[in-house]
Amino acid sequence: MNERHQRGQATKRKIIETAIALFHERGFNNVTVDEIVQKTNTSKGAFYNHFRSKHEVFVEQFKEIDQFYVDHIVPQLDSDKTVIERLTLFLDLQMNYIQDEIGWDVTRTIYEHELSTEHSPYFLDPDRPLYDILFKLCEEGTLNKEFKNCYTAGEVVSLLIHAMRGILYDWSLHRGKISLVDEQKKLFKVILDGLRAN
Repeated sequence: MNERHQRGQATKRKIIETAIALFHERGFNNVTVDEIVQKTNTSKGAFYNHFRSKHEVFVEQFKEIDQFYVDHIVPQLDSDKTVIERLTLFLDLQMNYIQDEIGWDVTRTIYEHELSTEHSPYFLDPDRPLYDILFKLCEEGTLNKEFKNCYTAGEVVSLLIHAMRGILYDWSLHRGKISLVDEQKKLFKVILDGLRAN
């Protein structure tokens, strides 16, 4: 990596970190590109060299969220535990991270961004690390006969993803006034109990 490329990546990183901090602090719609540029001591040209709009910052946010799962949550999943126990822990750690580190307003904006017809939604990207993590767990659970035999690993993943989206959307609608962590525990207990082999 040459020096110019390193500088460009450092600028991109500074823009992402500053923009996300501002979104957390003041709300996405209350932050302008001009403010991000001013706060990072960069130029509009530098901003638009990396992002077409402030919404595009969220693509990077998605990648960082998924990378957090890989780097910090997966290592905590003890292979001595059942798959359902590991899924329960994963979901608990995931929702704690989203509630405490991402926040409801950024989560709401992520959903708003994903509903735009201007781009392909990152939510549906089959190469997301999140899907890989869940599929490996659910495939193991299927092979171990932890789940009812009427479900494939792919179907279990699909159910979990749909529930994740639903609870995050509901939490965003409530503007973070309900506990995401408490609500997800109730929801995913019902789902995992329903999927569990008798």
